[in-house]
This record gives sequence, structure tokens and C-alpha cells, in this order.
Amino acid sequence: MKINRFPKMAALQKFRAMKLGYSEDIAEAVGIAEALKYAIFKRLAHSPTRYREEEEKKAKYPENIDWERFKIFKLAAYQNKPFVAGKVLTSEDYKKEIFGKWGEEIGKKIEEWAKNIIDKTPKEFLENEQKFFREVWVPHRDDEIV
Repeated sequence: MKINRFPKMAALQKFRAMKLGYSEDIAEAVGIAEALKYAIFKRLAHSPTRYREEEEKKAKYPENIDWERFKIFKLAAYQNKPFVAGKVLTSEDYKKEIFGKWGEEIGKKIEEWAKNIIDKTPKEFLENEQKFFREVWVPHRDDEIV
């Protein structure tokens, strides 16, 4: 079974967030939010400015959107959780994508693959969105996992 890029990005971002000090629950929410954000970027031609404008339009309470909580990921937050595409994302969203969709065995393999990559990644790449994309994501996005 070939695993597409979406769950790979979610898992890499989860372990990136954990290595940067976020709890596992928040890291899983960040992971799925980042994967969704990148899917949106692709649609919006990789424009972070347009992404932020789109998020502000979709926010039910734009004055409560926090761009500082997950600044390192360039993610919006609402009530201390990642907020993408007008929706608050949680650990449960991550688990549905990784384990619900792919099953327990494949989900564990996806996470093992991601953790091994992140464990070898220098902190400077984890702290910088562009370096993470170029130096971590691009070289590994088409890796075979299973």
C-alpha cells in the first residue's frame, strides 16, 4: 500500500512539535493542522500571506485568533489549539487520519518513519519553516514506508 504525502506531513510535524517542547496532544493537533495548511498552500500557490487572509475571513471570531501561540509553525490558534480552514484541530483529528484511515499497524510505521527522521534533524531546521520544508520535507516526502 502506497502512503500519500498528507499523513507523512502530519506525522513529521507531530514529532517536530514534540521535539520543540509541545505536549503530545498539542503536537498531534499541530501535525494535522500543518498537513492541512500545506494542502491549502498548494491550492493557494504557496502564499503564506494569502493563507493568513483566508484564515481571518473564515474565523468566526477573528479578534480572538492568536498568531503567536504556534508562530514557529505559522499557524493560527483559537482557544490554544491550532486553527486551520475555519476549524479547530485536535489530537483526535490526527488519530483519525493516521490510525483510523491507515490502521494501527501502518499508523505505527508512519510514526516510526517520522520519528526517525526528526530525531536526526538539527534544531535549526525544526525552528525554521523554510529550512524544515527544504531540508526535511522535500527529501523525504516520497519515501516508501511500507
